[in-house]
Formats: sequence, C-alpha cells, structure tokens
Amino acid sequence: MMDERGRARRAPGGGALLRGLVGRERERRLMDDLLVAGGAGGAALLLWGEPGIGKTALLDYAAERAAAGGSGAAPATVLRARGIETETVLPFATLGDLLMPHSSLFRELPGAQRSALESCLALSGDPADPPGNPYAACMGALNVLAALGDERPVVVLVDDLHWVDPSSQRVLLFVARRLSSERVALALGSRQDHGESGPRRSIPAVQVGGLAPEECAALLEGRVTPNVLADLVRVSGGNPLALREIAGALTDEQARGERPLLDPPSLGSHLERAWAARIDGLPDTARRALVVLAASRSTAAGPLRKALEAAGLSLDALSPAEEDGLITATADGLDFHHPVLRALVLGRAPLAHRYAAFQALAEVSTGSLHAWYRASATPGPDEEAAAALADAAREARRRSAFGESALAWRRAAELTPDPAPRADRLHHAASDALLSGSPAGPQWCEEALRITPDPAVRAAIQGLLGRMYTWKGETAQAYALLMNAADAVRGSDRTRACLLLAEATAAARLDGHVPAAVRVAEESLALASEAGPERWYSLSMLGGALIMSGRTARGREMLEAADRHGGGDPVRDQQVYAIAGQAWSRAEEFVRGRRLLNTAVESARRHSAVGVLGFTLAVRGELETRIGQWASARGDLTESLRWAEELGQLTCVSYTLYCLARLEALRGERVECEEHVARARRECGTYGIGCQEFHMTAVLGLSALAHGDHDAAVDQLEQTLSLAVEQGIGNPEVVPFAADLAEAHVRAGNATRAAEVVSWLEERARETGLASAEAAAARVRGLLAGTPEEAEAFFGVALKAHQRTTGPFDWARTLLCEAEVLRRYRRPGAARAPLASALACFERLGAVPWARRAAGELAAAGGVLGAARSADSGTGGMGGALNQLTPQEFQVSRAIARGLNNTEAAASLFVSRKTVEAHLTRIYRKLHVRSRTDLTRLLTAADLVD
Repeated sequence: MMDERGRARRAPGGGALLRGLVGRERERRLMDDLLVAGGAGGAALLLWGEPGIGKTALLDYAAERAAAGGSGAAPATVLRARGIETETVLPFATLGDLLMPHSSLFRELPGAQRSALESCLALSGDPADPPGNPYAACMGALNVLAALGDERPVVVLVDDLHWVDPSSQRVLLFVARRLSSERVALALGSRQDHGESGPRRSIPAVQVGGLAPEECAALLEGRVTPNVLADLVRVSGGNPLALREIAGALTDEQARGERPLLDPPSLGSHLERAWAARIDGLPDTARRALVVLAASRSTAAGPLRKALEAAGLSLDALSPAEEDGLITATADGLDFHHPVLRALVLGRAPLAHRYAAFQALAEVSTGSLHAWYRASATPGPDEEAAAALADAAREARRRSAFGESALAWRRAAELTPDPAPRADRLHHAASDALLSGSPAGPQWCEEALRITPDPAVRAAIQGLLGRMYTWKGETAQAYALLMNAADAVRGSDRTRACLLLAEATAAARLDGHVPAAVRVAEESLALASEAGPERWYSLSMLGGALIMSGRTARGREMLEAADRHGGGDPVRDQQVYAIAGQAWSRAEEFVRGRRLLNTAVESARRHSAVGVLGFTLAVRGELETRIGQWASARGDLTESLRWAEELGQLTCVSYTLYCLARLEALRGERVECEEHVARARRECGTYGIGCQEFHMTAVLGLSALAHGDHDAAVDQLEQTLSLAVEQGIGNPEVVPFAADLAEAHVRAGNATRAAEVVSWLEERARETGLASAEAAAARVRGLLAGTPEEAEAFFGVALKAHQRTTGPFDWARTLLCEAEVLRRYRRPGAARAPLASALACFERLGAVPWARRAAGELAAAGGVLGAARSADSGTGGMGGALNQLTPQEFQVSRAIARGLNNTEAAASLFVSRKTVEAHLTRIYRKLHVRSRTDLTRLLTAADLVD
C-alpha cells in the first residue's frame, strides 16, 4: 500500500524502504548533490514548504541514498531526528536524539566543549551550577559530527524543524553555517511559515512546491476521472498529502464525476474535514486514547502504556485508529500518520478529555515533564503548578537552554495568582528570551510593567527592556526607557541608577544625540561611588562620549582615570572595553585602543562569550582600517557581521556594514560598498538608528570621490556635515569625512565652499588637537593654494602632522595631492618621488582607484612604474600576499601566529579543527611559507600579531 508520498507504508518496525518518489526530479538532484558535497567537504540545505508537500519523503530519499552509498558518494552514517510539537519545551531534545548514540566521542572534545555539551544533554552538572556556555556546546556538537566524518561521510536529517526545541535549533543552524571543511551533509525540513529571518536566511534553502498535473495523476493511480483530477489539482495545489486524503474521502460518485465536489475555501479545510470525519467515526475509547497520544511528549510504547492506564485506557484502545491509518507503528511505539493530526486531535477534543489526558501524563512523569503536563492540566492560577514550572525553568537555564527556560518562566507567570511574583517570573522570562534570541522579550517586559508598581522592580525591567531595544536598533525608545528607570531609583539605589545612566549613554550616542550622551554620562559619574566598580564603567562611558563630542583632552582624562581606577572584567564588561578602545583610537591613541580591544576579543574567544563579540570585532576592524591593516580589518569585520546576524543585533549589523562599506570604498569596490549601504538602510533603517545616515552618507561620498564622481560626492558629504553638526559630533575623526567633502568641492570647481569646509575642519583640529585632522585640512589648503610656494608650505605642514599619527592611506593621499599640484606648476621632476611612494603605499594597501590615479600621474611626470613598484618591495609583496587571504583564512593565520595549536585555534574561532587544517593548507600555499614559524614571522613583521 502506498502513502501520500507515493512510497510503501512503514512496517511496524519502521524499516520499509522507498519504492520510488513520484516526480521531484529537481529536488532529487539537489539531494544527490548535497550528499556528494557533504562527502567531499560539507554542505547544508533547508527544504521548506507547506504541510504534506513532500519534505519528509525527500529526507527519506536522502537517507536511503546515503546509507546505500548512492549519488556517487561512499556509504554514510545517517543521523535522523524530527521535531515534535509537544517537545518544543524540552531542552536539547532533538540534539540528544542525534548525538546520544555517539556519546562515546564526547570524551575526545576539548574540556570546555565536553563539559558544556554534557551539561546541555543532562549528562553532568549540578543544579547549583551556573548556566553553561551555549556556544561551547555548539562547538562540541560540530566537533562530534566532524569526528564521525573522519570515519565515513555523515548525513544529518532533521524533519519538522519548526517544532524542534529552540536550543537544538540554535545548535543545528550554528553547525549548518560551519560545514565547509567537514564530511557532513545536513538537510533540514521546515514549514513554509517558519519565517524569512530564521533558517531560510542562514543557509541555502529551496521551496518544495506542488506536483505537476501528470505527477498527480500518477500518484492517484487512475482512481478518479480526468475532470475530477483537474479539480483536485486545483484545490490541492499539487500537495501530495492533500491529494491522497481528499481523494480517499470521495464517494464513488464523486470520484467518477457524477456528483460535484464540495469546495471549501482552503486546502486546510479539505484536510481537516477529511481527517475529522475519520476521527469522529472512532469509538469513544479510541478518541480518548488518541488525545493521550496527541498530548504526550513521547511516542514510545512504554510511557504511552503507563499514561493510558492512568487514564483508565489501554494500548488496545488505539487499534481502531491504527487500522484506519490515522496512526502508524514506529520502531518503539506509535505515532500519528502525519504531524498535523496531533494538533487536529487536540483541537477537536472536549476540554475535559484534554485535561484528563494531561493529568494522566503528569501522574506517570517526573521532573520538567511532570511540571509541563501538570501546567497543561491546570485551568487557572495555581501557585504549586507555577512553582514546579519555575523549577523546570531554572534547570533549563542551567543547561543553557534559554529558549526553553523563557517558555517555562512565561507559563509559570500565567499560572501565578499574585501580581508581584508574576511580574518577577515575567522578568525572568524576558531576560532568558534576550539570551536565546527570541523576539518575545519586550512584550513580556511590557506585561510585567503593567502589573507591578514597585519602583525597584520596574527599574530592573525597564533596564532590561532598554538593553533589548538598544541591540534591536530602536535606540530612541531604549534611551527613554533607561532614563525612566534611572530616575525611578536615583533616590533609593544610586548604584543601579548609575549603571542605568551609563547604559543610556550608549543609546544616546547610537541615536545621534552626542550632547545628551555627555550629559547623561556626567550624571552617571556623579552617582558613582569613589571605589565601586560602577565608577570605572561611568568614567569609560563619559570618556567615550566626550571624545566623540570633540572634547578630546577631557575625554582622555576620563579614560586615564578609568585605567587608574582598575579595569572591569573583559568577559563580563566586553562592551565597555570595546567603547573605551574605540574612544582611545578616536583620540589617536591607537596602541592603547588596540590593546583593550585585543584583550576583549581574546577573552571572549577563550570563554566563548560571543554576546558582544560582533561589536568588539567591528570596532577593532574600524581601527585596523584606520592604521592601514586592511586585510586584518576585513577578517574582523566579516566575522563581526556573521555574529551580529546570528544574534539578531541590528545595531551591530548597521555599524559593521558601515565599516565594511568604508573599507570597500577605500579599496575602490564601489558595487560592494553600495550594496552594503543599501542593505543597512533596508534592514536597519526603519528602526531609527539615529547615527546610521551620518555613517552611510559619508561612505557613499568617499566612494564617489574615489571614482572621480565629484558632484555625487559633494551631495552625499554635505549631508554628512549637516548631520555631524546636528548630532553634536565634534570629533572629525569619528568619521573622517570633512577633508573628503572639501576635496570634492575643489575638484568640482567650488573653491569658495571648499575653503569654508576647510575652515570648519581647522577649527575642529585646533579644538581636538588631532594630528590627522590638522594634516587633512593642510592637504586641502595645499590644493587650494595660489602659488607653488604656498602649496609646498601647506603640504609640508600636512606631512609633518602625519608623522604624529598612524595612517598610511592618508599619508599617501597627501603625497598624491602634493604631486598633482607640483605637476600642475610644471615641476614633474619634484613630483616623481612623492608619486612613487604614494603608488607603492596604495598598491600595498589594495587601494585600487588611488593607485590608478598615482600611476597615471607618475607616468605623466615621466616616472618609471616598475621602479616605483619595487621601491617598497620589502613589505609590498607581503602586503599583497596577505590581501589574497579570505577573511576566515586571515583569522586562522592570526590565531596560529598567536601560538595556538589547531584545536585551540578552532575553539577560538568557533570552527572545527578540520576547518583550521584546511585553511592552513591554503594559507601556506598563498603566502609561500612552509611552517607555523614562518607564518608567525610574516605576520609579526606586518604588526598583525595581537
């Protein structure tokens, strides 16, 4: 007998093989390609579509082909699991199904990964232990699969991803994004309505559509007439399950076309009506037993038998449903013929039957399962049931299953009769939702705020809500919430108010209100105790805000005071380290800034603390761009964007896209630059990140200037200047746009406006004391000079200022402008030396349009290009070689140069050991080195070892 997918029904043991799919040529080729790619080095694919469309059949096809070694691949180890709707609250349930049969491999994992993975799977750990690290567990899972792949190819198949518990989903998607060097193929099946922001955004995905009419005819094997078939295809959209179920419910007259089909408005109505009639035709005991099966989080025969007996029933009561095809035998028990039936049975059951089923299940269960069943059997507030669920939430949190703990806290809150503990449990739910990446946190915070009048509790909840909105990109709302929370506790809890105001400082900066950020940071410092740890936080935030406003001298004083006070913890306080490092770099203290950022990054890697790693890497990437380490910057920024995307941090996504776009503008990659700007505006613009347009107009202007599109550059950069003044950004190096604007005006023939812009930049240079601003202003003055002597004097000032800071690109740009002016005044001989130096620097950096300009000027001045390119051959060749590395190859080379072995490097970069080994092979080939010592020596010479 065939099922709705055109395959043999499973025997009671569950071992029937496919007899053959109907149609699906494209999808089968994709699955074949996936298996081949997985065996050769790793691949992942998401199949998505409506219920019954055939995703499971395709996974069955892949399982059989993999086990038999079809598709040109060797026989594979097949790991298979599927999500069950009633198991979504069980932490790491699906991951356990996949990995527990291979738990002997856990002992080969690095210590932190083994500990985290075993804790997640409840194999170790004490209830009093703090939460484990979820990303260490993700890495542990990846390395277990990689170890299996060392023996033979591995194929992981997970069906009904939308019903997989959130913690297992996180691990699966983490693994899917990191399979480039493993002999692992991962295929996931998910509902159409899972969402664009989820897996379909993370990994390659293909929609499984309906069958063609001729395929539908083959599936139904001539049981209906052609005219009826056409109606069925129209109603079902070619959905195989719908075709089989609807056709099976037709009368003989309807199948022959002698009576019309009823035509409900939706496919779901057809299926529900067909199944409902069969369910309603069962004996009462069978319907009650089906409710127990539908409510159960286990389909195994043993637990199911106990639950049925507790409900006064037996396994025999399910026999009519099995005979009717509503449920089928599995390897260890019984399950529904299709997952949709579970929800349909529960939805149609009388309330009393549902409560009785959950009560019976609670009686034969323990631990978290007992708590959930009891909660489901409780019609209204019940503190004992709520307390049991709160205990389940704490256990899930200890195992780093924050998605499940959030759901448990939420349900516990619903059952809590008293407002105060209900608000507390909602607060816990929202906090864990933030850690899990769930979007539900703000809603739960708002709900808690409506039921608690306590100022301290409200301040804590508003502080959490403000933090959520800051990372989501809703910075104005975040600022208002944090300020309200601080105001509520100023008189009763100065330390909490101090910390809330410090957080509000970051929100104000992101919202484009720098003067407000300075004011709030000063208020925070005024509330800080002299010796308390919060003082370091306030001093750092105030220093950063002052430097951004242009008051660099006082900003340095605050940062110095923070250093003297003693730094915080680089793991717990990673965001503050990043902000302080950024502030030091904006004050041209690049060594101090980089030291802080390196400490934060390496601490985060060592402890798998990735919550703020994306932002920290972006800040370091921006600094590296500034000091001419562009290959390193590209590696950091690419990794930063990946983490920001994985964690849903839109604020960080926007900032990282800007940093990448600026690097691309400098390199002359205009298309990529504009794509990143467009993406930032599309994905983050609607959230009102106030500083975003300041950054984006500046980078578009720089890109236009690099390509000689001076009018477009002027248009963009004038907007940047207006936004800088409006937002109170008085430091011209926050985004170095002013010299670009002035130069664009010069080249567009607007000398008067160029002089006005330079005057603004000179005033900012005097106020801030920044050498880079002084050099940039003098460079444009040189372009505006009326005599060669005047020009030479200005360029001399610029070059002298460059000596007080680090910025090879700006230095080379000054040399290029000087040479252009010298040639204009008919002094080509004097222009050749600066042009040769500028060209060598631009080529070493990979600044293509600038190098092209320099080469053109040098040729026009009578210089020899070959001589210029060999002038800096000692480092130029090395710089060019480093630019050949991909971003991840660069990160691997950097980790190896720090002295890490392959296993340590893999843990640090959240990839597998095999990925590191594969990258190293390519790195050695590209850089022409033979050993780790040679690689370390090369990167040390380029000042790229942290």
